[in-house]
Amino acid sequence: MTEQQQPNRKISRRKLLAAMGVTGVALAAGNRLFGTDASASAQTVAGAVYKDTEKEPAEGKGKIKEKDKEALQALIAETLPFFNVKDFGAVGDGTTDDTAAIQAALNQSQQGPCSHVIIPKGTYKVIDTLRIYRNTRLTLHPGATILRCHDYSFLVNGDNGATYQGYEGHGNIIVEGGVWEGNIGLYPDAYNGFGLARGRNILIRHTELRDIVTNHGIDMNACDNVWIEDCRFLGYRDGSADQSRDYAEAIQLANHTQAGFSQWGAFDGTPCTNIVIRNCYFGASGTPGTQPWPAGVGNHYAVYNSFNSNIKITGNTFAGMTFAGVRSFKFSELFVSGNTFLNCKRGIMLSNPAGNTESSKDAAGNQTGLPQSSANVIISGNIFRGTLSENIYCVGWPKDNDVYAKVESVTITGNTFEQAVSTSSNITMRWVNGLTVNGNVFRNVYRGIWLSYVSRANIGDNHFHNVKTEAAYSEEPDAAYKNKGHTADIHIHHNQIDRCGRTGIYMQTVDRFQVRDNTIHSPAVETDNTRHGITVANSAKHGTVSGNRVTKAPTGNQNQYGIHVTSTCSNVQVTDNCAEGKTAPVFIQGASNFDGIYIHAPNGTRYKMTIGNDGLPVYTPG
Repeated sequence: MTEQQQPNRKISRRKLLAAMGVTGVALAAGNRLFGTDASASAQTVAGAVYKDTEKEPAEGKGKIKEKDKEALQALIAETLPFFNVKDFGAVGDGTTDDTAAIQAALNQSQQGPCSHVIIPKGTYKVIDTLRIYRNTRLTLHPGATILRCHDYSFLVNGDNGATYQGYEGHGNIIVEGGVWEGNIGLYPDAYNGFGLARGRNILIRHTELRDIVTNHGIDMNACDNVWIEDCRFLGYRDGSADQSRDYAEAIQLANHTQAGFSQWGAFDGTPCTNIVIRNCYFGASGTPGTQPWPAGVGNHYAVYNSFNSNIKITGNTFAGMTFAGVRSFKFSELFVSGNTFLNCKRGIMLSNPAGNTESSKDAAGNQTGLPQSSANVIISGNIFRGTLSENIYCVGWPKDNDVYAKVESVTITGNTFEQAVSTSSNITMRWVNGLTVNGNVFRNVYRGIWLSYVSRANIGDNHFHNVKTEAAYSEEPDAAYKNKGHTADIHIHHNQIDRCGRTGIYMQTVDRFQVRDNTIHSPAVETDNTRHGITVANSAKHGTVSGNRVTKAPTGNQNQYGIHVTSTCSNVQVTDNCAEGKTAPVFIQGASNFDGIYIHAPNGTRYKMTIGNDGLPVYTPG
């Protein structure tokens, strides 16, 4: 095409953005992407001055700052060059090779400050990977399909062999609309849908990616300020010879390493930061030989002392994920809220690297030999239904009793867990410090919460309805770490438990705990007269069981004791409870455990006050 033939049309940005349905926060987010390179302090873009996007302060992470909004509002009123791929020779009939025409349109952004590439309705055959560059908006109209007729990725943001530092690769990019069809019946090799690396300010929305083989729908490495909205990720096939890719993520958020993304560098382990994934659907395509995605969003490797961070996953639907809906691998500042998880193997999996693995190496490849775990995870307002295994599974790692990596600060609040078909705990927490489980509903699950090597836990105001085993259960199953103080400071309070198969609350191998003000109706109905409303056992110590109400089932199998403390426990106080049991309301064993209160004499001497069988108080120095 000659220079005279190349279109250079202009359209009002305000009209164009309005036509694309960009409003409110999305409008600001989308237009922010047409700023200049982050290396420039200020530059004129289409007649507007747009200042460099600085690092967000802690209180503004993931948000657009006021000065950016002002610049964007100025930019909206300006004009934007746009290029229709059909003006470059694209046909869109599904048989003509349209690769060169589409790429020619995409290359126009390198001729000016920014460009808008339009792909009208039609099916566009491409025989090679398309490459998108900085300051480009790529819009596929309704009914537009990119048909993959090669063995590589659909789209990448740059050229092979380049080297970028930080997030200074190709950014300020929008990809929106259309269907990207994998065509894997004819082209079955492993591939990523979109490959993104080293870019800042990227928006992908209203896009459908169909049928990926072995790898990822979006493989994101070392990217900053990314929005993925209202997209559909449908269909996956494990093309590995040994079927070992049963964990692949539709959206992978990764540190940039050569093993993970080798097309361009630098390979220094730079993480992804400030990522928003919202209102997307992850599931099956229905194409023969495919399945739903193994994992919707996540990662499966890490770099020591480098954390993918400030990741918001909200309003999405994960249907039938065969590994996990969300699989964090040492993410920091992770927010998972308002999502629906349907018939997944796991809902949310918070994985972390053990020591002496590939993921315990630093950016230079040196083996630290140390485990490392994530921090600051909030899981709120989600619905989990029909899960085959754990709904939330979180595991840190020890090296030994002195060196270990607990997951720091996990908050699980306002979620609904129901109709699980598993024989696994609904929430599994292992090697965690700083756990809050508050205001959730558990309905028809196998076990409510399983705690192991958890410290500083606050479990309160949850409703448990028809739990097959225990509502809350703690233990230390590994002999090497048992009774070393790793499970400590557990507070279980103000929960309502309506019918459970085994003991309602079971505390063991825990140091310093409180079980108070819980209401337990019809516990231990799996068998008759064998289990209890609340059990404290197996070397639990320094705890209080107070203010609880336990009522046995009106008919059928009933709990043996309302509250039972075994003889291996020490310094456990039971007080002010109202309990029922088929054999007895309360049964306390062990010399230092008692049902009563502490009281102090004027001289400061502490006494345990209990009641004898004659109903009179008994005072024992304690």
